[in-house]
Amino acid sequence: MKFSSLYETYEAMREPGCRLKADGAQLDAGEGARLLRVECELTCAGQAGMARLEAALNPDEAHGAAWLDAVRPGALCSLALGYGDSLTDVFCGFFYDVLWSDPLDGGTILLEALCLDVRGRLMLTSCADAGAKRTLSQLVEAILGQSCCTQLAPKRTVCQPPEDWDLPVQRPGRSDYSVVCGAADFLCYEFCAFADELYFGPPRPERDPAVTFDGPNGLMRLVRRRTLAGQCAATAVSGTDDAGERIYSRRARAGDSGFGTDKMSGVLTGDFHRPEPLVRTMAQAQYLSQARMERSQRRAGGLSGHCVGLPELRPGRFIQVSDLSEPAGGTYYVHTVRHVLDEAGFQTWFEAEDE
Repeated sequence: MKFSSLYETYEAMREPGCRLKADGAQLDAGEGARLLRVECELTCAGQAGMARLEAALNPDEAHGAAWLDAVRPGALCSLALGYGDSLTDVFCGFFYDVLWSDPLDGGTILLEALCLDVRGRLMLTSCADAGAKRTLSQLVEAILGQSCCTQLAPKRTVCQPPEDWDLPVQRPGRSDYSVVCGAADFLCYEFCAFADELYFGPPRPERDPAVTFDGPNGLMRLVRRRTLAGQCAATAVSGTDDAGERIYSRRARAGDSGFGTDKMSGVLTGDFHRPEPLVRTMAQAQYLSQARMERSQRRAGGLSGHCVGLPELRPGRFIQVSDLSEPAGGTYYVHTVRHVLDEAGFQTWFEAEDE
């Protein structure tokens, strides 16, 4: 999908719109309710996505009273953005924090609400069975089968860990959510929540770009960043097998040569490198060292942009830049997207890293 064709579809002459549902009822703006700002942020990082809502309400009018009744902590919330009659669901979660500012002299009530996505709900509802012991695959299936996941994200994608990885998890008081996030980090997996889908598995399952930025139309800002961090990175992973023998694996950037390489290698193989308790096989050590090295190199470069509102742009997808300056060209992986609808219209900010 080329950005130029998207811009022709989403031209400035078309009014952006949104659909907000709370507790199963659609909240309409009109007499008695005025939507000031909606900000939605989705991310692949280890945190919950959120939507922030600001509105001015008149409780004496039908719309204002409906908003006051529906917007309450714990109520399910969904948000769709788009143009004209074409709206795309971008967020599904629940109201976490709601603030009604009621002036003493009466009049309009200001509403501020913060909604969290599926992972936010898991933070609050997941309970640990102290002392229970389950393999990682059983744990992931159990946590994604919770009622909050079926309500908020009916589509679930669960990729199994490598077959030779039997990772029993002892959970003395830790929540299922904290364990599965820790497991995702250990496996270099993603644990992402979108509007209608929850994903647990290897990062970047699809590499086809969702959007190609092929011209400046509607693209307000594009910033390319490159650092030397990826050129200076090396990763070492160590553990202990069942017999107490030390396991060790090291990875460095491709073409690891030049000043200080021997010194770096010597330091990384030193005994001070603390073994990780879950690394028990060489296969695990080799997989982790390679995956962590690749992740470190990807983070050495990135792209940030600001454009006309694109509801199709989501974390976990790729974008391609072409027909612009040569240093900015290439394919990037989107990890954070922020949609904002306010009096200035509908705009999207995004952050991406190297493919």
